[in-house]
Amino acid sequence: MVHRTFTIKKTEMMLKLIISDNCKACERAAKVLRNIQANNPQIITEIININSYNAGRILITPALIVNNQLFSYGDIDVEKLLSKIN
Repeated sequence: MVHRTFTIKKTEMMLKLIISDNCKACERAAKVLRNIQANNPQIITEIININSYNAGRILITPALIVNNQLFSYGDIDVEKLLSKIN
């Protein structure tokens, strides 16, 4: 397995990941999000279980919200995310 470090240059970015229980894609997405946040402390990340999420109509998990706008469902496309937030 190759471990990559993801560095983001832009500041004041909010990433929310909506997950559900027993979801392998959610676990993978959370791992990617934690890696991004660990390498970019200026990025605010939040991982929320869908049962606790009341801000929108999310029916599919994982769902990634960037700055309060739905960005993607399913596994995170790291290259697409990095280009969005760089």
